[in-house]
Amino acid sequence: MKILFDSQGFDMQTHGGVTRCFVELYKHFPIEVNARFSVVETNNVYLNNIGFPATGNLFKQFPFGDNNKFKKFCFKLYYNTKYGNLRNWDIMPNFNLVESICQIKKGDYDIFHPTFFSPYFLPYLKDKPMVLTVHDMITELFPNYFPSTDNQVVWKKIVIPRADHIVTVSEQTKRDLQHFFNVPDNKITVIYHGAEQTPYIPAKEKPYEGDYILYVGDRWLYKNFLPFVKHVSPILKRHKNLNVICTGRAFNDEELQVIKESGIADRFVQIYVKSDQDFMDLYHNAICFVYPSEYEGFGIPILEAYKADCPVMLNHASCFPEIAGDAAVYFHMKDGKSDFEEQFETLYHLNSNEREALLQKQRERLTLYTWEKSAQQLAEVYKKLMKN
Repeated sequence: MKILFDSQGFDMQTHGGVTRCFVELYKHFPIEVNARFSVVETNNVYLNNIGFPATGNLFKQFPFGDNNKFKKFCFKLYYNTKYGNLRNWDIMPNFNLVESICQIKKGDYDIFHPTFFSPYFLPYLKDKPMVLTVHDMITELFPNYFPSTDNQVVWKKIVIPRADHIVTVSEQTKRDLQHFFNVPDNKITVIYHGAEQTPYIPAKEKPYEGDYILYVGDRWLYKNFLPFVKHVSPILKRHKNLNVICTGRAFNDEELQVIKESGIADRFVQIYVKSDQDFMDLYHNAICFVYPSEYEGFGIPILEAYKADCPVMLNHASCFPEIAGDAAVYFHMKDGKSDFEEQFETLYHLNSNEREALLQKQRERLTLYTWEKSAQQLAEVYKKLMKN
């Protein structure tokens, strides 16, 4: 059973949940699934980790000269001629897109599985079956953030009706998909994400001195970061030894302004995490991990926190109760109102036995989510589609 994944998700992301999902599935497929990516070179860390060459590798290996204008001219001319794009002779070729189109046209696969929603492949797909993964319906649920002309909004309207089968990563995402696209039940399979199974061993040295609440990932719009700053600030003022650590990009001007207005700007710390070990150590040593987001398709950081034995606090919204069950402390954060302070204080004052009971629930919940299970379920989807 030959499965072709294209490159588009990996051309968009150097890291992130979408591309990580596809690579983990690829690594854990049962032996009867022969999957490949139409990727020539990439800066995606997950593909790099399994041996795909970095972007620029072909140029570096081009058989003469250093990095100079003449070599660049010859490189563009050679590859655009090779791929039949001579009219674009002075443009750096998009190797992955060209490779994807070539592989789709060649047809040496049983099922095509695009890694995002661009419909570029439709003129070449012909009658080959196509499976589509929908990770979330954020663009449809938040039209005030995403205009109707947004690529993802436009593309979904084209590719979702064409899909022979759709995979969603939670029942919540399935309901949202059906609300907007009226896809029948028999065309959708819910397949949860998995957790990395390699044992986590904490580093001997702590990544940060002092107590802290951990916030992971993006902080924009529906992620509820600015309301979180508002509701966590009284807690920080009450507990002088407590900080908030945020991973990811540096604070933007709006975030800095809101943090400054809190009166305790020095208690919000942004850290760029360089390795998986550092990331897990941040989880492990935190008082708790807080996920205030208004909407997620699944929420992989929940599983990361579970694995690191980090207490989890979740906004009671979206798919979070579905994914975490009773293995979390929930709060409500919406329309300027929140009981986050109250729920945090409850968690903060748990005794050692109560804290261990919460962590044990999290460990048990984590066993429900494995990439082997996810990959096997996706393989079953492919098998059923081939029988039809």
